[in-house]
Amino acid sequence: PFIGFLAIAVGQIARSCAMWHAKHNFTHMIQYQKRKDHVLVTTGIYAYLRHPSYFGFYYWAAGTQILLCNPICLIGFLVAMHKFFSDRIREEELLLIKFFGNEYLEYQKKAFIWIPLINNLTLNDLSKPI
Repeated sequence: PFIGFLAIAVGQIARSCAMWHAKHNFTHMIQYQKRKDHVLVTTGIYAYLRHPSYFGFYYWAAGTQILLCNPICLIGFLVAMHKFFSDRIREEELLLIKFFGNEYLEYQKKAFIWIPLINNLTLNDLSKPI
């Protein structure tokens, strides 16, 4: 149970920091058009995590099932979250490269995703079919 509580706490802190630090650049919807005021956030928690809100939700959700000692739902959550986040991050990464070009490609080298099996998504991975 302690590991579950720790995962929940780390996840919530990461997600809250992501929302606070990105401010108006944070949205729950994928942006398909770059707004005039859209900037690439690479400081604060974003200096270490490329998608800190997704990282936070992933570990928060997994932590809830660990805390509840619910292995069947934990497996279900992990499978569903992996599918959701791998698809969503792939789509967002392509858009961010389109919006910010080399600036985003350089950022990819410095900040990681830290979600299992999605951690080191790069431009080469993005060009492969889903």
